Amino acid sequence: MKKKSASLLLTFVLVFSLFPSALAAQRATPTPPDWVPAEEYAVFEDSDAYEPDNWETILGLRREVSWGAIHVASIPKELDKGYSRLYKLATDRQHPDVGALFEMALIETRLYRLEEGEPAPYWTYLMYHFDRIQESLTQEQRYPVLLWNARSVLHYYGLGEEFYESVTPLLNDPRFSYEKLMDSVIFSEEEKAAFWAAHAEELARFQSRVDLYLDGQPLALDVPPEVRDGRTMVPIRAVAEALGADVSWDRESRRIGMTRAGVTVTMTLDSTAATVDGQQMEMDVAPYATDGRTLIPARYAAEFFGQAVTWDGTTHRADILENRTVAGDSNLEAWAIAMGAIRGSLDEQDPTRFGQTPRTAEARESFRKNLASAWGVGGREELVELIGRMTEHGHNDSFQEAAAIALSLSETDLGALIAISGETDQYMWPYTKYLAEKWGDKGILAWDLSRISNLAQWGYMAGYLTYEEALEQVRPAAELACATFSSWEEFYENYLEGYAWWARIDVAAYLQGQAILQQQSGFITPGWDGGKDAELAKLPRGFYYLKLKATPAWAAALDNTLFETGVVGLPAQGGEK
Repeated sequence: MKKKSASLLLTFVLVFSLFPSALAAQRATPTPPDWVPAEEYAVFEDSDAYEPDNWETILGLRREVSWGAIHVASIPKELDKGYSRLYKLATDRQHPDVGALFEMALIETRLYRLEEGEPAPYWTYLMYHFDRIQESLTQEQRYPVLLWNARSVLHYYGLGEEFYESVTPLLNDPRFSYEKLMDSVIFSEEEKAAFWAAHAEELARFQSRVDLYLDGQPLALDVPPEVRDGRTMVPIRAVAEALGADVSWDRESRRIGMTRAGVTVTMTLDSTAATVDGQQMEMDVAPYATDGRTLIPARYAAEFFGQAVTWDGTTHRADILENRTVAGDSNLEAWAIAMGAIRGSLDEQDPTRFGQTPRTAEARESFRKNLASAWGVGGREELVELIGRMTEHGHNDSFQEAAAIALSLSETDLGALIAISGETDQYMWPYTKYLAEKWGDKGILAWDLSRISNLAQWGYMAGYLTYEEALEQVRPAAELACATFSSWEEFYENYLEGYAWWARIDVAAYLQGQAILQQQSGFITPGWDGGKDAELAKLPRGFYYLKLKATPAWAAALDNTLFETGVVGLPAQGGEK
């Protein structure tokens, strides 16, 4: 009996000894701080912010900031460890904890004073992570999070575009009003007075703004667009130069001239008359000057150069886009992108974009400098002549001449030729023969065709060619590629070996050097451990081919069905299938 009682007592002791840890392991039931109304508070069921240790830290931080004279950088030592843990949860790059972010934002926005009369830094981590987490919010969470994010933005940026953009998603919620937004202890009476004094004017300015985009990218402007007489007016020089045009101004005649891809447009300030390649036309709004810049309707800025323009009145956004409808059902853009894609990989641009980079005035100048310095091309006519010459007689012609010599010689005669050759030719003659036997009539054609595609795209970006003209310049090269190769893998194998021949690289020594480097470092480049692509990746420029193939969004541009479909030309040319 005594043994049974002792055993029972021991059981009770063990059970009850587990209660504290069991209770400690329970997640907290989150409640808002005393400065946050219940309707402005959100709960995130899966958040680790409600774990006991984290919640204790949150409650401690709430108590501290309620005094209104402390900043998180000077939190008490006993809360420092917990704060660091919350910070890691909230700012995790892969999966930020939204509950921790929200609780941190409430604490951070409460810190509206460091000391008497000294403003606190008003940023919150929520502001910087908002774009990453907003899609995960439920309907109940959305309003409180948006509200506190808007308050954070207001504290940090003040009244202006950033603040009103943060408020825009709240406008359709019946719970929202600017009065409710400002009815918070985080704002001092002086801040509230300053807000209401400037709000009406700033809101009107925001609502009349125009955001201008080119090819989906915000266009940097030194004078903002504006709406006048129901028309969206844009600074013509900034827009025209981003499109690749040259702009001139004659002060005496007050005439503006623009030239792009052989098209010349002239206008006169405060006159609705304009000429496009000598043809008279009438605009419905005259160009005018503001802050030393000429503004014209966005519609004309786009249509003068074959662009399309759209307007979204809800977001006050005007988009200028390349008018791709001129291509009809043509697949020439797909051919151009695929043929020139490795250059986009090499230049760390976007190989899937025609032109490989967004159109800007800076991009125009960069492409012009490259064409001038590397190719001796200073304008439209020179570029068209160069592409035509390369299409007929590229580096492949030089290769075929050398290949004919290498193939005509016996092993003995070739050895004799190598023996009397210079250092470079001693390895180039065997490599030429190797390529000639491997590729036959194909030679190093892909090397030429890829560069033709790049030249056409660069000419488009430089403003020397229209989109339609650039595609037409690519067409003969695309047809040769389609007739000569059966896949992009074959095309780029030929390109890589052709590049090495053109650059006169000792491929055998290069590969041996790569092998030694790998052996010494013990590091193998990902993707080099087997298969055809791995072998190609070891060639000069092969890394950029591997990168192209290994990046899913880029690899999609190398669509082998193009070889089955064939080249579909532009409507005007009635291309072949």
